[in-house]
Amino acid sequence: MNKYLEDFDEYETQSELWRDSHMITADVRLNPEAAKKVLPMGLRLTDSPTATLFIVDYKQPNFTAPYREAAMLIHVKTLFSSGLHCCWMTVDDDTAMIYGRELLGYPKKMADIDYEESSQVSEAKVHRRGKTVLSMRASKGEKQSMPSPVFDRKMYNTGGLGNFTLLQGLWLSRSKERIIESYSADIQIELVDSLSDPIKPLIADTTAINPRIVNFDIIKGKYLLPVGLSGISWYQRTSHLRVR
Repeated sequence: MNKYLEDFDEYETQSELWRDSHMITADVRLNPEAAKKVLPMGLRLTDSPTATLFIVDYKQPNFTAPYREAAMLIHVKTLFSSGLHCCWMTVDDDTAMIYGRELLGYPKKMADIDYEESSQVSEAKVHRRGKTVLSMRASKGEKQSMPSPVFDRKMYNTGGLGNFTLLQGLWLSRSKERIIESYSADIQIELVDSLSDPIKPLIADTTAINPRIVNFDIIKGKYLLPVGLSGISWYQRTSHLRVR
């Protein structure tokens, strides 16, 4: 058996969905007029329009080989609660892309993603269609004693189970996680506009808010619930972000 298959068998026996995940993450201010156009029905921007950007290195997933991922999560509210909506996500593994799109509604697309780290500096970049769409460079600061959650938050996504192409379900999901270490960080963010990945126009300011370097595990999913529908006009407004 080759080394890849040996490693894959080891991942399959682990109870956690993702172990030893390393992330650079920060919030940024949104351009509200642009950002509200990509939200499904029933979701609104928070009073201070904000999104979370991250690039993560999943070192030990239990369903595929190690892979990397990057995303933009818009902070949203509904009539009853608040949470996050993933408007853009890239991965460098096709299995992770298929599971994320088909089961949970994350708009995953394939990309080349670099993630390098040392004891004090982490740097990651997302490359798609000849452009470096997103770059994040983080210098580690103080260790956080009570860090805020990474993915143990309400996520509102479209598509997933029951996908009907132009009439898509709105799903609410949440994960259970274990944060191993979290550090404040000085993070520089660079964005390049792209027709295939138009996230830069959604962001008003790349000054990093709540910048962090995080090491965590995702243990399991807490729930996955249907909570609404998104129609044809939303699909047309977001096709470049999701499928191009």
